[in-house]
Amino acid sequence: MSPKRYSHVKSRKLEGAHYTPEVISDFISQNILKNAQLSKSVKIVDPAVGDGELLKSLIKNLHQHGITEIDAYGFDTNPASIEIAQKRLKEAYPDVNLILKNRDFLEVCIDKGGISESQDLLSSNEFPNFDLLIANPPYIRTQALGAETAQILSKSFGIKGRIDIYQAFLVAMKAVLSPSAIAGVIVSNRFLTIKGAGMFRKTIFNEYNIKEIWDFGDTKVFEAAVLPAVMLLSPCTKQKNYNVPFHSVYESNENLALDCPNAENQVEALKHNGTVRSGNLKYKVKHGHLAFDSKPSDLWRLQDLESEKWLEKITRETWCTFKEIGKVRVGIKTTADNIFIKSDWQNDIGYTPELLKPLTTHHVANRFKASSKALKSVLYTHTIKKGKRNSVDLNEYPLSRKYLETHIEQLTARKYVIEANRNWFEIWVPHNPSLWVEDKVIFRDISEQPTFWMDQEKTVVNGDCYWMLRENKDMPEDILWLAISIANSKFIEAFYDIKFQNKLYSNRRRFMTQYVEQFPVPDPNKPESIALVDLAKKRYIETRQDIQQEIEERINELVWSIFDAPCQINYGLKTESP
Repeated sequence: MSPKRYSHVKSRKLEGAHYTPEVISDFISQNILKNAQLSKSVKIVDPAVGDGELLKSLIKNLHQHGITEIDAYGFDTNPASIEIAQKRLKEAYPDVNLILKNRDFLEVCIDKGGISESQDLLSSNEFPNFDLLIANPPYIRTQALGAETAQILSKSFGIKGRIDIYQAFLVAMKAVLSPSAIAGVIVSNRFLTIKGAGMFRKTIFNEYNIKEIWDFGDTKVFEAAVLPAVMLLSPCTKQKNYNVPFHSVYESNENLALDCPNAENQVEALKHNGTVRSGNLKYKVKHGHLAFDSKPSDLWRLQDLESEKWLEKITRETWCTFKEIGKVRVGIKTTADNIFIKSDWQNDIGYTPELLKPLTTHHVANRFKASSKALKSVLYTHTIKKGKRNSVDLNEYPLSRKYLETHIEQLTARKYVIEANRNWFEIWVPHNPSLWVEDKVIFRDISEQPTFWMDQEKTVVNGDCYWMLRENKDMPEDILWLAISIANSKFIEAFYDIKFQNKLYSNRRRFMTQYVEQFPVPDPNKPESIALVDLAKKRYIETRQDIQQEIEERINELVWSIFDAPCQINYGLKTESP
């Protein structure tokens, strides 16, 4: 590769752009052409051309198909990118009709007309409709565009809310595609499994024929911490999106079988199924089809007949979900932790304010019971008055007032607090103060294994953890003990991986509201459930590690048996019930 290709890499990263490796560029190009209706001449486009690598790959593969009459368009808001791409493409393919523009592709789409057919008469003819599109759009929030542009996007393409630019690209690009066009795009795989991307999923499902999806997960396709997926789309919507092929490849820590296949890279690994060796790495490859619970705005997942039956069996054995026990909440947000939270107040400021409460943070995270590390404390500025949450009267707490007034400049600078008619000294998200005295389940957001524990110490929960109570008083009193038995089990890891399929780097999972609230709970009256409650309580008070491990192994066995749901070996779990 020419050093000039990377001469402005810093500015590209600031724009949320990442260079596409050749192996991925060729993978997308080849799959575009497999699905395209090719003619003697074609018009191709890259909406965020960067250094031209994607266009270069698509042109190369078109030549291999014997097609040389090519009009190649590219757009980019960075003039240095246009200059580099122009030189690279002209040197490689001087006969291609190359049209590169220092323009915002979204503006081109707006000029061309939105997704509504009623706008066709007003559309611009400056650029043609394209036969093939290949793209790696930037990953930045639409808020960076400004309110005016966001409103135009909303009006033209129905794009609303906090979404990423790549999502705007995908929705808007339909305006410049011919009816039979094929588009291959790199996106963040977050859109598959994040609740906030529901409207985007619905739009893509309804506006495009989804040809295929590949999730490259944590396999480090890019140098940056981006977890990419590739989608193949066509604006033709006559064909319903049923049985859309869906593939995934993630890093694995499973033991390798003796006959484990070898692959040069992530793309080559996709030719196999199960665990694949690639140099010093191991990949887990899955093949199936796109699935969601009931509507396309629901989370998207890779599903095959085997896992679908497995989830159906879990549903039959589910008595309730965590959501039915109580609301899953994230902890408090002070928006000034340096003021409100400390490990040793007496040592730091010389006295102890009256409003201090013990604070649970992720530093004490542990399974079943918090670790023995000392808790931090939070200066908690809220109370209950006449059954409603209110801020405290600082005049009743002179030491707390004295301390907070030393930080009045920083606290009053939180304009959003003042604009919300709140007192300058308040914690921004305090939750209901009366709930802290109840027993609650607390858990970490990001961890390789689930880490749920019982809190009986009346602590406040910080915003780096989630928590839930037994708010449904129709539930048995011990339901939270049953819940943490399920949540800490190997079974729930299997359920999470098959149902949600959202892993970050190093096999870490995200245990947040939208997933945890769907965790299944068996009938609490079953003998196995009663035994799980007893084991969870024993694990809570046990201090010897060897006995703790024995108890957890017994819990795992009971949870597997209570759901009677063995999971096949290609999902990395047990092949038969214990």
